[in-house]
This record gives sequence, structure tokens and C-alpha cells, in this order.
Amino acid sequence: MLTNAFDVSSVATCPQFPNEWALEPRDASWNRQQPSRATDILTIGDNPALGGYLSALFQQSGWTITRARNCETGMAYLQDNRAAVVVCEESLPDGSWHDAAAAIRSVPDGPALIVVGDDGALVEEVLALGGFDALVRPLRDPEVVWSIASAWHAWMKRIEAGGNGALRCCGG
Repeated sequence: MLTNAFDVSSVATCPQFPNEWALEPRDASWNRQQPSRATDILTIGDNPALGGYLSALFQQSGWTITRARNCETGMAYLQDNRAAVVVCEESLPDGSWHDAAAAIRSVPDGPALIVVGDDGALVEEVLALGGFDALVRPLRDPEVVWSIASAWHAWMKRIEAGGNGALRCCGG
């Protein structure tokens, strides 16, 4: 069991990453020693099941998934790295998704935010506060794939429109 706040799992090797990037698991200290990287999905939450579920669901995509156990470590990750999509649990050990949303707004080229929770009213609240989407439990694979893939594509279009197409090193 890692004691570090991050777990990086690569569901497939991205052609532009060195082969060692695909080795599992990677911790934050390794990431911080390397030049800034891009990950496709950053999960924030203390339940490892979400990251495992997304890894299995996106296994064929080649996307990388990084897990931060709380808001503080998720935002620390985003200070040194990029993520296209943040999938955040509604409740976090050190706050809530509201804290993550506020912090993401301060990150240059911030990721699209998707919140996972138990209440259907969450969708309206997340959208009103600038999030991309909310997923309500029980999660349904087609909805999760559509939401995350749409968020990833929207983020990539925004990055490419800003003239930073060099970031196209993940997934799709």
C-alpha cells in the first residue's frame, strides 16, 4: 500500500510518454521530478474504488488516470501537472467538491470538473458553479463514458484553441 497521496495508473502506454510512465503505481514524488506531464483523468476522493472503476471502464482508451486522496493533494498535483478532467467525489476528507472547484478555477488551463455524488440536485449545482457535469450514483457505464469523454474533448478543444496543441499527448 502506498503511503503517498497519489496513485498513477496507466491503462495503456501513451505513445509520446516514455515506457516507464506505464509502470504502476507511480507516486507524486516521481511526477514532481519529471517535466510537467498531462494525465487524462485525475480522481479526487479517498475511496480507491472510483479510480479502479474508471481504469476498467477506460481500459481500451489508453488514457492515464491519477488518483489524489483529498482536495489538497489533488490541487498540489495540478500545480505541477496537467489533467484534462477531474472526477471528484462530492465529499472529501478535507472538504467538499466546492473546494476543488474553487481551486481548479485558479489553475491555468484548468481541467473540466465532474462531480460524483448521491443526490440528483447535484447536477444543477455543479453546472451553475462552472463544472462540466455531475454523475449520480448508481453510476451507469454509458453515462460515465459519455460525460468523461465529452469533458476530455471539450478541454482538449479549449487547449488547442489557445494555441497549445503540443499538449496532445494523452489518450485520443
